[in-house]
Amino acid sequence: MLKAFAALQARINSLRTEEDGATATEYALIIGVASIAIVGALALLAPAITDFVNEVVIPALGVPAT
Repeated sequence: MLKAFAALQARINSLRTEEDGATATEYALIIGVASIAIVGALALLAPAITDFVNEVVIPALGVPAT
């Protein structure tokens, strides 16, 4: 019984010192925050892009207004 407990304790201690999972989690958090920032920036720029396309690009192409 003592051997089983010692083996279990050794396994738990080895999990505490492994940092592979922590690194993957950190990268996932960074990607998540960056994605939120990109979506927020695009949401803020959407009206300006729409105005630019409607007022500059479409008339320059000679497309009739709808």
